[in-house]
Amino acid sequence: MLVSLLESAGEVVTKEQLIDNVWAGGNVGEESLTRCIYVLRRILQEGKHQRFIDTVYGKGYRFSLPVTKAVPAERPVCASCIFAVLPFKLNSQPQALGLHDAIVQELSGYAAAGLHVLPSSLTHNCSTILATLDMLEKIRPDFYLTGYELPLCDGPCLRMELIRVHDHVVMHRTGIALGDPPDADSINAVLKPLLLRHLSSLGNRQENAQKPQGGSDPQMLLRAGREAFLQYTPASLSLALSLFQQCRQRLPEDREVLCHLAECYFALGQMGMQGLDSALRECGALVETILAQDPRHPLALALGGVLHGLNSQLGQAAEMFRAALTPAADCPSVSYYYAWHLFLVGEIKRARHFAQQAHGMQPAMMAIQVLMMWLAYCDDNASAALQMADGQPDRVQRHPVLLSMKAVILCTEGQPCRAKELIDHLRHGDESDGIVFFNTLYARLFSQPAEADKEQFAQMMKQPEHPMPSALLPVIMQSQGLRAAKKWYDRLSHSSSRCLMLWRHDPRVKQLYSLAGE
Repeated sequence: MLVSLLESAGEVVTKEQLIDNVWAGGNVGEESLTRCIYVLRRILQEGKHQRFIDTVYGKGYRFSLPVTKAVPAERPVCASCIFAVLPFKLNSQPQALGLHDAIVQELSGYAAAGLHVLPSSLTHNCSTILATLDMLEKIRPDFYLTGYELPLCDGPCLRMELIRVHDHVVMHRTGIALGDPPDADSINAVLKPLLLRHLSSLGNRQENAQKPQGGSDPQMLLRAGREAFLQYTPASLSLALSLFQQCRQRLPEDREVLCHLAECYFALGQMGMQGLDSALRECGALVETILAQDPRHPLALALGGVLHGLNSQLGQAAEMFRAALTPAADCPSVSYYYAWHLFLVGEIKRARHFAQQAHGMQPAMMAIQVLMMWLAYCDDNASAALQMADGQPDRVQRHPVLLSMKAVILCTEGQPCRAKELIDHLRHGDESDGIVFFNTLYARLFSQPAEADKEQFAQMMKQPEHPMPSALLPVIMQSQGLRAAKKWYDRLSHSSSRCLMLWRHDPRVKQLYSLAGE
């Protein structure tokens, strides 16, 4: 951030430019930018009479003091991110080596996304600090991954750390429940999108983003992005966004690419993984671009209908959905977005009909199953919602969004012990996981309140901004009561937050919305 401001000293750098420069077009919004500027001001020790950064309201930021460029600002352009997986430290060394090999094998297929993994033959002997440092010095990867077994009261956990090579700074830490023997498939399912999400912004600067890698087939990236989008987990949506953005670099006018990217931004906003306003703004801009090329594009019309509905422009929304549904009655995504619109305006039974219709056409689209389950719960049919979750194959039942929603419903149905068993699998998430994190936090505070959770929640309440602030309403009602939740609601209402519409039919907060006169 500081380099970006210094390079344009005296000139305004727009918010969009800063997000592109600093996060390489990653999954961030203005909230991240504001927090980053705030931290930078503290690092520079700004005072009343010593200002470094000017805020140009409505435009961006400017470094206000004179700058002398002493060294040409040339950076080497790296075509990809070279990555090393070190053997994990587990109680069983054979299991550690087997897990190491399985992870390298799985990640090695992601070269098209810019992740080049060193072969296990070069890293499997890095069992000591000296051997590791020797390998890092000779091969010089960009990042490496380490892991070790961490004994916890409710079972062993695999603690993994993503580390930058040149200064050995920990870029990300996560924990995954460790089975006996370790399940490589489950670990890879969490690890792959997590790494690709972080490395896509850490390993590639803006120069790379503007200069696409010729070896990546855009159609292959598009297929991989669509597959990740259909999975509809926090990690897979972040991966889908990265892949769709790479596709757009190669095919900037392709309507299919633009539509998938618009869908991805909408999903990130509704999941609370990106600020709702910024996500809807990105989605809306893409929809406008598509409709300028093809005014009758059904999926773009359906997305536009949802966006107009969220803006309370119901007449325009109805018109767009009429135009979308007539030629595309057999398109599952159009029916899915129409179901979302009907839910937002309170026609829940009709919404369930269209969601079921969409599911019949595209059963692999997890977003539809999530919506069906939520609609049943909001239609005061918790038992039907639980049956939907229980009737799925094991792979689907372990889906983090469905799992967290099931835990919430079990709590409200008086089964907190069953809810606790479910959320144990999700205990290592953070706020970047959006609704999965908030659902899990709610279930923890409901089923087994802990001081650590209460402290974490208290810190969250002090944050100036949240990607999905209305997701806190049920948590506040559970932990602090109706009066505190009403204060939070009033704060959102005064700021005309559109995210309030997403929670208005949640049975947990119906009393609050009734009190507010909605």
